[in-house]
Amino acid sequence: MTATPEPPAEGWTLPEAAAALFPDAWSAAWFPDDVTAARARPGIERAPSPWSQVPLDMVASVTRAVMAGSAVPAGLETVVEACRSYEAETKQRIAAALVHRAEQRAALPGLLSARLAGGAFTARGVSPRDPLRPVDIPALAWGAAEIALGWEETTWQRGSKPHSSHSSPPPAPGSVTLPGGVTLLGVRVFAANRTIAPTVEAPRAAPEMPAPPADSTSALSGRSGFAGRPSSQQLIELEHARRLAAGEAEDKITIEAQYLSTWLARAHPEWPKASAKTIANNIGAAHRRGLKSRPK
Repeated sequence: MTATPEPPAEGWTLPEAAAALFPDAWSAAWFPDDVTAARARPGIERAPSPWSQVPLDMVASVTRAVMAGSAVPAGLETVVEACRSYEAETKQRIAAALVHRAEQRAALPGLLSARLAGGAFTARGVSPRDPLRPVDIPALAWGAAEIALGWEETTWQRGSKPHSSHSSPPPAPGSVTLPGGVTLLGVRVFAANRTIAPTVEAPRAAPEMPAPPADSTSALSGRSGFAGRPSSQQLIELEHARRLAAGEAEDKITIEAQYLSTWLARAHPEWPKASAKTIANNIGAAHRRGLKSRPK
């Protein structure tokens, strides 16, 4: 039985984790589009090619005939047919590999999510709003997580006016979008038994966060974060994402927002308060996405 590979001390990125845990699927997922590069992949071209067995002067005769649109020189029909068959088989192998590539690209995020949810690994990333505070990713969140491994394409969306459209850039490779629309960048995967520095603990019902500085002039002091500064807002988003992933979130957003407002005041009294109305206005889109992603 093959031993499960372990991440190095600095951890794996999500693409590195997929490559290490599912090497065959990862290799298939990166089959090249370029025909020359594709032909160089093992198993695509048989060796040797029938053309390599034909003397150069005969190859030149066939080439001239093909270019002139005339008949193949007498005696070379068999080798030409073998070469044509060889090329056709090579094209079929490339086409099959491209189909397999699409299948593996579709399957790999789910395979990786299931492995990370199993408890053998821990993972953490950072929010673009607060890149200096790594966030631990709860195992239960992986079931509905969207993992970007590097082949995602730009999403085109139609606008409301005729002939108008705009595009959304693909997610950053190695990022993950958790239930509720919380995106973490630079995710790294560690062995579960490895001791790593403390972080924001997103999975807990009352996550422990560093207290804000005592200095009242601090950037976090007296601000709710809903004008773009990461403070209470991040706490609320993480708890909201956890509740969505655990199936605890209320269907009605006003009730969920009231819960989160009360939760913030109780669990983190040192942080700025936020009203239920303000919270509802800021989690609306994430709440709708999270409810839609729930298993039926």
